[in-house]
Amino acid sequence: MMSLTLLFGSLLLLTPVSEDLPPLDRQSEEVHLDFTATAWFPRLIGTYAFGPNGTELDVETDTDLHDSELSFSGALDIRFDVWTIRVLGSDFDTSGNGRLDRGARVSGVQLAPGADWSSDYRQWSIATEVDLAIWRPFADRPFPWSEPGTNASNRNAEGDYLLDLRLSGTAGARYTHVSQSFRSIAGGLDTEVNAGWTALMLGFMIEVEVDTRPIIPWLQRIEIDAGATVSPVVAGGSGYLSGIEANLRAWVTDNTALLFGFQLQGTAASSGEYERTGSVMGLLGGLSIQF
Repeated sequence: MMSLTLLFGSLLLLTPVSEDLPPLDRQSEEVHLDFTATAWFPRLIGTYAFGPNGTELDVETDTDLHDSELSFSGALDIRFDVWTIRVLGSDFDTSGNGRLDRGARVSGVQLAPGADWSSDYRQWSIATEVDLAIWRPFADRPFPWSEPGTNASNRNAEGDYLLDLRLSGTAGARYTHVSQSFRSIAGGLDTEVNAGWTALMLGFMIEVEVDTRPIIPWLQRIEIDAGATVSPVVAGGSGYLSGIEANLRAWVTDNTALLFGFQLQGTAASSGEYERTGSVMGLLGGLSIQF
């Protein structure tokens, strides 16, 4: 999809520029704010263990904590020139119950095969990041350190960019909190853990924005972005967090877009005698509003 969008935008750049157009006006580089709210439909993936010497239990094959759940995910972006400041948040919870197919040691208690179990899992996360567009090949200044210039062929009817590609570096911080309970009447077990990990975030983001009005008059523009982060844990335990996201925004008006995408929040960390390895991942859809 991103390569097709780039091809589409590149073909638009080959269209001759009318001499009667107004002066260049790069409004997209001025300060603006984007608010995004989405319905997220993730599943819990991976394993968990309650120590000491706890059995690693799979959320799908050992305990049924794998259902897709309706959750919230949102973002607030402040953009200006080559900079983007982002605040992101999400909330997810799921629960399940059944009987164990194999024996398991949970919080020091040995449970026999066939023992009943029930578990509630909740994970919420908040992050702040700063993105710097290091390379913009179609912009007036391809690099932040480039001399001021003008790419007169890359313009729409209002003088803004017809096509903009950004490759950005990302740095920031993320906090992820997990609370999980595990109960078994047969084993006389009722335990709960609260783990919170603070991590430094490093990554990259690639974004493509194309003015689609020359081909699709009723659609203002299309934006596609994809990125990934790796976040070493610095407080609350050890390990690392990770993230992957990919989104398509279709701007049906100047300041309102429909959004469809995918989001993954990975965890490979321990806190005390609790270990969590896996992710919360799923499709999402919602709205973006620009101010």
